[in-house]
Amino acid sequence: MLDQLLAAWEARNAAVRTWSCTFHKWEYNAWSPAGPNGDQLAFAENTGELKYAAPDKGLFHVKESKQWSPEARRYEVRSGEFGEHWVCNGESIYEYRHSEKQLRETRLPPEMRGKAISDGPLPFVFGAKADTLKKRYWMRIITPPEVRDQVWLEALPRYQADAANFSKVELILQARDLMPFAIQIYKPGGSDRDVYQFDPRTNLIDKGLDMIRDFAKPITPFGYKYVLEDLPAQAGSPPR
Repeated sequence: MLDQLLAAWEARNAAVRTWSCTFHKWEYNAWSPAGPNGDQLAFAENTGELKYAAPDKGLFHVKESKQWSPEARRYEVRSGEFGEHWVCNGESIYEYRHSEKQLRETRLPPEMRGKAISDGPLPFVFGAKADTLKKRYWMRIITPPEVRDQVWLEALPRYQADAANFSKVELILQARDLMPFAIQIYKPGGSDRDVYQFDPRTNLIDKGLDMIRDFAKPITPFGYKYVLEDLPAQAGSPPR
């Protein structure tokens, strides 16, 4: 059953040339507040956009973030630059490091170009390949019996390089088209986790993107330092 699902998922991903959607992200950690019923609320709530063009271009941008205020007992918008933001054009990965006031370009060696997205730390959204997934993760289907319109998967990392970034990933696919609906990523060594939900109403599949605007080399913001580095040829996979 798992092999059949992964093969069907790989075939569906291979047919997707471009994809764009908005997403919501919730962060849970030791500072997460308790809800009125004793359940855990998110420490922070985020919204952003995700874009992909096969085989190796991607964009991830958190545009707004709200953090729980214990004093006000509500979520308040974070001020300033804060959100994760990276762009991959197939030859380099550009990452905004707001805390360091840097725009960092990591150039990929030739053997990693053309597969930087699918061979990255989370090949659960872009270009998933059945053999790669089975080699890198212990996987199983965990769909609850009462769920009919979704497929739930659990993935545990086999290698230390992945285990350094997460201890477990739970992925929800839409049963009708095997496109990602939500991902829950557990941090190493604890119960901290990030939850992503992709808005199906904004999915643009095979509609084309502005390839120049969306994946071009970003302009270094005022007050930021541009940093260039080359990824060693034997480094394995793109930076996390």
